[in-house]
Amino acid sequence: MEFALLSILVLVVGASVVASKFTDDGGNPYPFTRKSNIFTQVESSFLSLLERAVGDQYKIVSRVKLIDVIDCKKGLSAKAKRAAIAKAKNKQLDYVLIDKEKMTIVAAVDLVNNANKDGHKAQRDWFVNGALEAAGIPHIRMKVKSGYRPSEVREAIMFKLGKPTTAQSSRPTRNRVTKPAVLSPSQAKAHSTALAEI
Repeated sequence: MEFALLSILVLVVGASVVASKFTDDGGNPYPFTRKSNIFTQVESSFLSLLERAVGDQYKIVSRVKLIDVIDCKKGLSAKAKRAAIAKAKNKQLDYVLIDKEKMTIVAAVDLVNNANKDGHKAQRDWFVNGALEAAGIPHIRMKVKSGYRPSEVREAIMFKLGKPTTAQSSRPTRNRVTKPAVLSPSQAKAHSTALAEI
């Protein structure tokens, strides 16, 4: 009889210890509440701007894990694959552009804030940059600032994607031959960086 009572007491104590690990101080196992907004003000404003700029051509998905848009190359050892996935696992992209017809990944867009406010990236993440480049996904970094026009954002994105902007394609063609502007490598790099990182 004493053994049975002692066994029941041990079971009750054990169950209460296990239950306490899954509850908060009030005894609620689900101590959650709804957030008022899913996006910060900056993210929401920029998403709206992106939709006006390129929403006619691309679907825009936000807060995408890097590991959801890249995969390891075939032929990697299990150890190398685990290491690569571990590096990519906690990385996140602010927005991903998806082709509306083919549903393929077109580009990744990240917001950059040099003042490091609102939790946005201040410094270039070389791992994310390298991973996207290796996978053939353009990485567009847009500076956080007010006063963007959708046309500016569209031109920057199209330039990075190597596509003509609407301003370029709507220009009337003339019979005269114009000399193309020749830029030094450093000028070309500065020009492309300025457009890709407006």
